[in-house]
Amino acid sequence: MSTEPCGGCGATVPFAQAVHVVVHTRTEEGVVDHYLCRDCYEGELEPLFG
Repeated sequence: MSTEPCGGCGATVPFAQAVHVVVHTRTEEGVVDHYLCRDCYEGELEPLFG
C-alpha cells in the first residue's frame, strides 16, 4: 500500500484515504499540490469551500 505525508500535520496517510489538494497561486510559485489527511482537510480546508 502506498502512502503520502500529510501536508498539514505530517502524518503518514494511505494514498487511498488522502485528500489531494491542488491550488493555483497565481504567483511565481504557480501550482502547488499536497496530500492531506482527512482530519486536516475537514478541519482546515473544507470549511472554506462548504
